[in-house]
Amino acid sequence: MDLLTADMECFYDNDYSLSKMTTEHYLRDPRMEEILWSIKWNDTKSFWLLPDRAAHFFKHDVDWANTALICHHSHFDGARLNWGHDCRPALHIDTLSMARIIDGPKAGNSLHDLCIRHGVGAKGDYVTFAKGKHLADFTKEELAAYGAYSCNDADRTYDLAQKFLPLLPMHELQLIDKTIRMFTEPVFVGDTEKLRGAVITEWERKIELLRRVNLLCSACGGFGVNPDLFPPIEGNSPPCKKCEGLGVDKKPIGSNEQFANLLRAFGVEPETKPSPTSGAPIYAFARTDAAMQELLEHPDEGVRFLAEARVGIKSNIIETRAQRFLGCAQRGPMPVYLAHGGAHTRRPSGGDSMNWLNMSKHNDKRPEMTVLRQSVMAPPGHKIVTADSKQGEARILAWLADQRDLVDAFAQGRDVYSEHASTIYGRPIDRVNVKEDYIPGQVGKIGILSYGFGAGWYKSATELLKGALGAPPIQFTQKDVDALQVDTSRFYNNPKKVQLVDQMPSRLGLNDRLIHCAVSEALIQRYRAKYQKICGKEGFWNLMESAINAMIEGREMVFGAHGIFRTSKERIDGPTGMWLDYRGIQRDNNGEASYFDGRQRTKIYGSLLTENIVQHTHRLIVAEQLLAVSEVVKVALWPYDEVVCVVPDEAAEMALQFMLQVMKKTPSWAPGLPLDSEGGIGDNYAEAS
Repeated sequence: MDLLTADMECFYDNDYSLSKMTTEHYLRDPRMEEILWSIKWNDTKSFWLLPDRAAHFFKHDVDWANTALICHHSHFDGARLNWGHDCRPALHIDTLSMARIIDGPKAGNSLHDLCIRHGVGAKGDYVTFAKGKHLADFTKEELAAYGAYSCNDADRTYDLAQKFLPLLPMHELQLIDKTIRMFTEPVFVGDTEKLRGAVITEWERKIELLRRVNLLCSACGGFGVNPDLFPPIEGNSPPCKKCEGLGVDKKPIGSNEQFANLLRAFGVEPETKPSPTSGAPIYAFARTDAAMQELLEHPDEGVRFLAEARVGIKSNIIETRAQRFLGCAQRGPMPVYLAHGGAHTRRPSGGDSMNWLNMSKHNDKRPEMTVLRQSVMAPPGHKIVTADSKQGEARILAWLADQRDLVDAFAQGRDVYSEHASTIYGRPIDRVNVKEDYIPGQVGKIGILSYGFGAGWYKSATELLKGALGAPPIQFTQKDVDALQVDTSRFYNNPKKVQLVDQMPSRLGLNDRLIHCAVSEALIQRYRAKYQKICGKEGFWNLMESAINAMIEGREMVFGAHGIFRTSKERIDGPTGMWLDYRGIQRDNNGEASYFDGRQRTKIYGSLLTENIVQHTHRLIVAEQLLAVSEVVKVALWPYDEVVCVVPDEAAEMALQFMLQVMKKTPSWAPGLPLDSEGGIGDNYAEAS
């Protein structure tokens, strides 16, 4: 297979740049203008071509079916080649994606930084002189200088690829290719009406919040801001129906100082807290601050409205995401941007201000996010088909730790959540068939899915109140203390715990919070008592403390089911040729371990390393499954433990059955691991998942 390294230089200016626009928007914007391309064919000398000659070269001189394309940030150059030139290589080799695996996702992985770190020369800076210049604006000499700069980029990218390629197994390179194609060869279409409605609904919600505290602009009914407190502010707020574009002035609510003045006008002196960076006092206006929770429950209706408006106005995720998705859908098929290896555990991460991953039903069940899922549609004549790795991490943890009772329960298809809940509550629980057992069953589910990774009582209690892992909000009361026979005295008599509960942001009274937290702690203790192979004295957590020591000492230690993992100096190698890095890992004088993640030192301990290992193992498994699925059907999205495909209508049911079977198949290197899957079919992502 031939190697073609390519790098495009194009027009940009202050307003039209990747720093202010998504990659998709930038490439599809009418201002998009190629200036030149640099080309390196195999290991020959690089050369540059003007747009017309480059287009001829791509169309007539390259056998794309037998050519691998090397780029740094292949989402960008690869998308331009497909969208602008109808060219699709046999394989995408992306040095940016490879660098995230090799050097870590938090290391500086720009071409400039990689050249220095890997000793392959230096990246030039001529591009900074090309700002605001169209092709017609360049002199012959300037084009030659720009071409030489671009050729140097191509040479450096090729050199990096030659260093990186031997370090990664072929299946990882194939996975990078599939991830890039989710962006460069998009298939999803957007429901523009639904997305537009989501944006308008969010605007109207915020307008109504402001109306309730008399903060609408005067053109919208005469509700103004007190000019003595707040001078007029011009801005480009979202339009409302009444003022036809004059919009809503959100500054008094959004500005910390002006919001503080509003509270003072209601006779409330705003509370402060130490800044996490400087230690200086700042207003406690974050949604999670106890002071803000108190404002939301204030006896004065006006103060409550102010607090609700502040929280609502400052929450822009739905509005901005819906706007980005709407714009993308209006411009064409919706590319899925995933940063390959964007997480420490090698999982992908979201990117390009279009986070497709936290849109998954497993990560966000808010109605607003459901609208986004509903807006991602299959093209006409096609269906979206999803297959999900069912309880993947819980199964892997039990298998790695040799927690045989749990492994056997999963293997036999038993309701593990109900069984764990039965142990907790001391009576039979049937979460599926008995309505009254639904909440106890959810408590059992939360325990199985989260307590194996070291969740503490404070975080667990907080998550339960918000609604953890798809469950409704759960608050434990005295009734639960009695039903579960929890001895709360030790918790209540611990001053540190009581102080933490007192500071917990919640609308509940202190006594209610204490009860809830005491029960949460008891549930964790019962999980740990039951599953000794995971978290007992001889369990997997303590084994991972030994693995930390082995990495510090540079000593080989084999662990995990069938010895699939082994330590070496500052890293853990896995069963497929992939690894986890813990660079600079060491223990301090207090025995606490930490490593350098590319930006800062990060703590690591037994239960957290357990979570890292389990997530990494799950990623290896789903990646292998994804590649198997991609040989038959088009993979369009990869949200962690789920594979999402787009297939013709008539093939949807067959594709679903095939995908479910693939995701139930245990890898050859993981004998005895009981896997399962579930999935669905739909016209949109919400229906399919």
